[in-house]
Amino acid sequence: MEQRRPGLIGPLILITLGVLLLLGNLNVLPLSFWEIGFRYWPLLLILVGLEIIIGRQSIVGGLVILVLWVALVAGVLWLSFAQGGAPIAGGTTEQIAQPLGGIKSATVDLNIGVARTEVTALGADSNDLMQGTCRHAEGTRVVKTYSVAGNEGRLALKEEGLNFILGGAGVSRWEIGLNPAIPIALRVNGGVGRATLDLAALNISSLNVDTGIGTLTITTPRTGVTTMRVNGGVGSVMVAIPQGVAARIRVDSGIGATRVDQARFPKLGEVYQSADYAGAANRIDIEVDGGVGSIDIR
Repeated sequence: MEQRRPGLIGPLILITLGVLLLLGNLNVLPLSFWEIGFRYWPLLLILVGLEIIIGRQSIVGGLVILVLWVALVAGVLWLSFAQGGAPIAGGTTEQIAQPLGGIKSATVDLNIGVARTEVTALGADSNDLMQGTCRHAEGTRVVKTYSVAGNEGRLALKEEGLNFILGGAGVSRWEIGLNPAIPIALRVNGGVGRATLDLAALNISSLNVDTGIGTLTITTPRTGVTTMRVNGGVGSVMVAIPQGVAARIRVDSGIGATRVDQARFPKLGEVYQSADYAGAANRIDIEVDGGVGSIDIR
């Protein structure tokens, strides 16, 4: 009986994952490790199938699989650098808005999916709760839902569609502005995408962040009192607290890495806390439930 050769795909996958993780941690890649995996995972199925058919039959078959693997990895890296996360050709652009009306507060849910998202403040004289520009690939759409309960508005944005489900090559981009005049409870589901949340000029009463496997950069409000909860996943979160804002930080780090700037927020027992936290007019209370990813608070 002819003995079949050991498969190459397993070792090649491990080597490639290690290289991509290293490059991602060094910030060499324009896309995160998870974004690359989400977009190009079907290639693994193709190569596994080819390896089963020809890769274990002979040395030549194994060499063919090796060459194909190297070519595909090189192609994926080239596409990542060439596209840089840009939407694919043929995508659509939507202008979305939600009038402020007579509401006095709001809850805003952002389900990022695979989008690259920027959140900033609208002008102080804006009559809208939210204004945004969403660029996304064909086959996807942005679903906006809105309701009012009493004096509170409830807004949710979510990306849906075939391209999202299959991890298509296009990366959506959301540019969202929120009204700074009313208190907002903001909830962000990081998904696989990247988000930059510049909340410095906003009135954020509470912020709840689920990192998923994405990458989030958050600048917290400069004024007022904010509560924040970070549910760490596999992704990474960087939280920048403006100067002049006191903070109290509780950390359950899981198996991930959580770093807190102890020069600003020295550790007192089980918490990290500013010396003037108790009497500060501008302060934030942060609770971190860490996962596998990294969380950096400074």
